[in-house]
Amino acid sequence: MIAPMKRVFLLMSEKERRNAARKLRSLGLVHLEPLSGTGETWQALAEECSKLESALAILSDYGPQPGEEKLGQRDALDLAEHILKLQEDIKQGYEKAAALSQEIERVRPWGDFDPDALRSLAAGGLSLRLATIPIKHLAALCETHDVITLSRVKSLARVALLAEPQAELPQDALEFRPPEASLSTLSERLATIKSGIKADKEAIALYAPNQAAMRAVMDDLSRDLQLETYRSGAPAESGVLWYSGWVPAKEAPALEKDAARFGWAIILDEPKEEEQPPTKIENNALVRIVQPIFDFMGTVPNYREYDISAWFLLFFGLFFAMIFGDAGYGSLMLGLVGVFALRSKLKKGRVPDGLKLFLFLSSLTVLWGGASGSWFGLTKDALPSFLADLALEPIAMWNPDSTDNIKVLCFILGGVHLAIAHIKNILRDFPKPKFIGQVGSLMLVVGMYYLVLNLVVSAAKFPIPAWSLYMIGIGFSLSFIFGSWETGPIQSILDSLKNIISIFLGTVSFFADIVSYIRLWAVGLAGVAISQTVNGMASPLMRIPLALVFGVLILFIGHGLNLVMGALSVVVHGMRLNLLEFSGHMGMEWSGYQYQPFKDTAGEKTSA
Repeated sequence: MIAPMKRVFLLMSEKERRNAARKLRSLGLVHLEPLSGTGETWQALAEECSKLESALAILSDYGPQPGEEKLGQRDALDLAEHILKLQEDIKQGYEKAAALSQEIERVRPWGDFDPDALRSLAAGGLSLRLATIPIKHLAALCETHDVITLSRVKSLARVALLAEPQAELPQDALEFRPPEASLSTLSERLATIKSGIKADKEAIALYAPNQAAMRAVMDDLSRDLQLETYRSGAPAESGVLWYSGWVPAKEAPALEKDAARFGWAIILDEPKEEEQPPTKIENNALVRIVQPIFDFMGTVPNYREYDISAWFLLFFGLFFAMIFGDAGYGSLMLGLVGVFALRSKLKKGRVPDGLKLFLFLSSLTVLWGGASGSWFGLTKDALPSFLADLALEPIAMWNPDSTDNIKVLCFILGGVHLAIAHIKNILRDFPKPKFIGQVGSLMLVVGMYYLVLNLVVSAAKFPIPAWSLYMIGIGFSLSFIFGSWETGPIQSILDSLKNIISIFLGTVSFFADIVSYIRLWAVGLAGVAISQTVNGMASPLMRIPLALVFGVLILFIGHGLNLVMGALSVVVHGMRLNLLEFSGHMGMEWSGYQYQPFKDTAGEKTSA
């Protein structure tokens, strides 16, 4: 569930500015409104954090490396400055190398000559200029200038001619500006620059093991910066300093006691309609295991939206099992995750929620794969009899009717999934007349379900019942009349007429959204097909002793790739059905932000 929040204002004497933020941090209860820090102390901390962050970003390019050394704050900052200096040298080196490479390519066609010789001739009164001219105009140039032809390439000639520096060359002659140094010297300079870049990179790489130590210092400085931000940025007027933020409603009494203990004034209020409190999800241990998925996706429900954690966990587990669809794969995952869970339990005394989640998902995969008779894509004849007996005949992979049966099951899941969304909306809107519009949407889900079975699975097996068409018609009417209800029926109907096209397309989307659940069957079928193909390729080799190793290699690589593709499919399809289809029918936008109370993340015990 989403924990109720209270708006909180804390007021105190401005004389307490120095210690108030530290006391507030020691409580660890209030999600403070963002503030901007000011002052020399804040500026210095911000610059130090920025240096360390930039240096760590540079070191991350050299990969994580083990390191046990601890660094003091000054040493870490000095090291960060040195790394940034080396990186700046590398950047400048690349810029110089690029410019030099461009110059070398410009000079290369003219060969390796000494530009100083040309400058010496010019100083002696003999101005020798270099140019490129079309060969067909070379004769005309020779009539007006003393010319030495250096080379001819296709239709162009490279020439040296006697001409004063200020004299204009023929219009068709393109003068070549001599380089600063000879081609060989330029190449040597480029090699020196590249060598310097390499040396700087090697020097930075030597500091890669210091990443953990530097990150620890940066974390300490970040906490100091956060404290200084709230200390220096707190607004004040007429000698009164205040902080505003949010606190969970159940924590409000404790905050009131602490405020009285510190001598602060406190104001608690309910969130206003236009305010957006942070979202704090509170679930029991069973449902909480789904949280790593939301953290991975970076999705947070709006404070006034639903917490769908329980429904997400249930249906995502089913989708995960059907997409992987193989008990053999599920058993491998279950065994591997079980080992990690046991190690974590023995080492830390607890099993992380992420491992609990994968234990749940892999267990469901074993159950579904066993029920459908899918074990590494093996045929029924190749399966041990006790595994084949575990399969449920209607969905067993060797049953010719299993395809239609699994399609129907997918659509049942889709219909139930979307129906739950609209039932929750009905409970949310009741007793306002708008809930009738959600009843209409629920009727559309039920009516469209039978239409999907008829059009997608089999018209002969699933004729459309007349009452389902009535439900579609009545459902559309109810949604049209009551879906936009705010002040009355006339306003609602007029609003619906304004959006008639989107309402019509939304009605059609009920059909498309239910059909979308067929992806569970399609992706699962693709996985089985790949498994069977891999088995077919490896089977002949497994019978030949000399080719046995290649057969095993094919099985390992083929099934490994299938597992990877299954994982990607879960992310794409399993997440989509929950975060788009289901959430879309509930009207969720996932526009919330997490409740993050101001506290010392290092667990500092700050005395008041």
